[in-house]
Formats: sequence, structure tokens, C-alpha cells
Amino acid sequence: MSTIVVVPTYNELENLRKLVEAIRNLPDKVHLLIVDDNSPDGTGRVADELSRKYPGEVFVYHRERKQGLGRAYVAAFQHVLKNFDYAFIIQMDCDFSHDPVYIADFLKAIQNADLVLGSRYITGINVVNWDFKRLLLSKFASAYVRRVTGMPYTDLTGGFKCWRRTTLEALQLERIFSMGYLFQVETTYRVWRAGRFKIVEIPIIFYERNRGRSKIHPRIIVEALIGVIRLRFTRTRRQNSGILRP
Repeated sequence: MSTIVVVPTYNELENLRKLVEAIRNLPDKVHLLIVDDNSPDGTGRVADELSRKYPGEVFVYHRERKQGLGRAYVAAFQHVLKNFDYAFIIQMDCDFSHDPVYIADFLKAIQNADLVLGSRYITGINVVNWDFKRLLLSKFASAYVRRVTGMPYTDLTGGFKCWRRTTLEALQLERIFSMGYLFQVETTYRVWRAGRFKIVEIPIIFYERNRGRSKIHPRIIVEALIGVIRLRFTRTRRQNSGILRP
């Protein structure tokens, strides 16, 4: 098996079983790593049940507490790189905002790329059940990131991605500073700034969650606004010192 899907969870009891079954029923057979941040609703217990039900297909990595999406992904990626030998690693949400059916498209695109980004905007506006305020915020965020960083991609805040293992290994995960959703921007930026990796976008439709609660808070938005500037500052400082690396 060459591919593993990494899914962070925090209070996703209503979605987890359905997501695991949806992924297992795909024509492209992939494995799954559930990364639970000690969810108080029992998500971790259900994850353990699923790993026992599907041994060798579904794995669980328990973390002691919630520290943000970025910290969960860093820990999960480090766990995968240390303990498994998958060639491709897909990251996606547990709440069905990312449709598992697109996994086939990611696996096709990654054959000729180092990082594949799922884009809500490359073929127009492909979001379902968003109000105008949410759409405006998302579009502004991507435009802001493009302006500050210089990256050319249409959707820089999305979290549906496929990584080639060698790209993740070169990322130096221990240097990632993002705690929350800025992680999506920071990782893409570091790969792009390296200058030796091929990044491509594929179109996806994004569906607003219909179960559970959204985990976006104002402090996450503030972190992202300041963090993008920090990324640009880091880039300038390294150029001035003669160092250019992600």
C-alpha cells in the first residue's frame, strides 16, 4: 500500500465512522491514520474501535491535548515518516467538507508532482452552503497570502492536499511554527520557496460541515494575518544572510 490518509480529529464522533467507511469503499485502496487530540466526546475511543475492526488499514495516534491543527499535523506527519514507508500522504478534514471521492484525483496528479493542492477556486467558486461573509473571508485570505508571499496559487488556505513522501521529508517539520490553520499556508510556502518542487492544483468542491461544530475562532484569523507577514520576514532575513531554503 503506497498511500495513507491523515485525518486530525477533535470532537468528530458524529463523522468518524462514516468517513472511515467512505474511504474504505473507494476504488483506490488507501490506509488511514486518525490523529485524535484527546476528544472529550469519545472520538478517540471510536478511533480505537475502528483500528481493531480494520487492523493494518486504520491506525490511531493519540495526543494528550488539543494544541491546534498545525501541531496535530506536524506530530502526525512525523509519526508517519518515522513509523511507516508510504510514498504518498494525503491530508484531509474529518467532517466531509473534503469529499473522499477526490482522493483518486489527488493520486493521479501526484504521479507528476511533489505537492498537490485541492483548490476551491481554480475553476470558479466551488463551495457549498457558505454564506457571503464566509466566502468573502476565504477569498480575501487567499488574495492576502498571494500578495504578501508572492505565491501564485488560487487557494492557499485549503487543507485538502497530497504530499510526496520526499517532499515532506525535506520540509523540516520541526521548524514549522504555525499552531492553527496558518499551517496550510506555511507548509505550501516553504515548499514553494525551496524552488525545486513541483506544486499543482486540482479542482475540488468544498462542502460546509453539516455535523458537529466549526473550529474557526477569531484568534485563528489573527494568527494567520500576523503569521503570513512573519513568513515573508523570515524569507527576507534569509535572503540577506545568503541562506535560501524552505
